[in-house]
Amino acid sequence: MIWQDVIVSLASIIFAYAMIPQIIYGFKTKKGLISIQFALLNIIAMIGLIVVYANFNLTYSTVLNVIITILWAVLLIQRLAYGPVKEDKKSRR
Repeated sequence: MIWQDVIVSLASIIFAYAMIPQIIYGFKTKKGLISIQFALLNIIAMIGLIVVYANFNLTYSTVLNVIITILWAVLLIQRLAYGPVKEDKKSRR
């Protein structure tokens, strides 16, 4: 394993860990908290990174970025299934 794979893998683990509470909160509140454009662009970017990491034989980074892409897909599915967040009338005051 080369040092770049270690660094990228550690950053990917932190990033995936940070996304999990967002996904859980979306399921609990039944709200799609992320915009469709934001989720789609991140999925596309992650797929690009997966291709690059695979070409550089960064195995752990590739696998972890597949996981992150799946997490982004879950956020996108939440948004599509639950719709946009509706603003409360109380919060506008």
